[in-house]
Amino acid sequence: MNIIKFSVEGVFNSFRIPFFRTYHKSFLAPPKTTILGMITNIMGKSEEYYYMLLNEDKIKVSVVIDSIKGKAKDLWSYKSLENKSGMHGRSIIRRDRLFNAKYTIYLMIENDAISQEIFQCLKSPKSIPSLGLDDEIVKIFNVEKDIDIKENESNIINSVFMDKGYRYNVRIKDICKDVEPPTANIVPLNYEIEVDKDLRKARKGCNDYKQVEYVNCLVELNGEKSYICGKDMVVFY
Repeated sequence: MNIIKFSVEGVFNSFRIPFFRTYHKSFLAPPKTTILGMITNIMGKSEEYYYMLLNEDKIKVSVVIDSIKGKAKDLWSYKSLENKSGMHGRSIIRRDRLFNAKYTIYLMIENDAISQEIFQCLKSPKSIPSLGLDDEIVKIFNVEKDIDIKENESNIINSVFMDKGYRYNVRIKDICKDVEPPTANIVPLNYEIEVDKDLRKARKGCNDYKQVEYVNCLVELNGEKSYICGKDMVVFY
């Protein structure tokens, strides 16, 4: 089993929660689909490669939210569909933005060749890394591989996890720092690709769970296998 660890940091980022249409509410941490999208992009691979990594479960991820310096909202203008007269309109939506968010991301990869290629591209990306839209650029740093990993016997974690109906308890890690209590929002872990009669591809989210995320908290999660990676106690999904 290959474990890769790296850190990312952005100035302004937003990770839209599905089902919020007129208001783009953001996750606190990038979903698995977004992380693998960034990895596919910096590797210079195709969309088909992305779905192979995602849907064949070639990589499991774990995310620790190190810090979020602040939150803001902006207005985003985009071109809407044609109206009855054949003219395009413009619409404006409100969007959550995370300021100076820092994350530690772990990748669990079984395939040695894929692991080595991803490690090299994290060290030397083939394109500008972004989490989400093209202008949501991030810095990748502290890239390490062959991280020691062992099972966590305490069931205490500090990483994002998927709510599968397990019971969990929460405590604040440091009362002198800002706290974001656990929040849960539905996110797909995979996509189904559908082709209609016009040979146009459409994707549909599947394998949905609630992504539970928090800042400056420790969670006792019973029923899910967790691991110790360095100073972090994490769950992979």
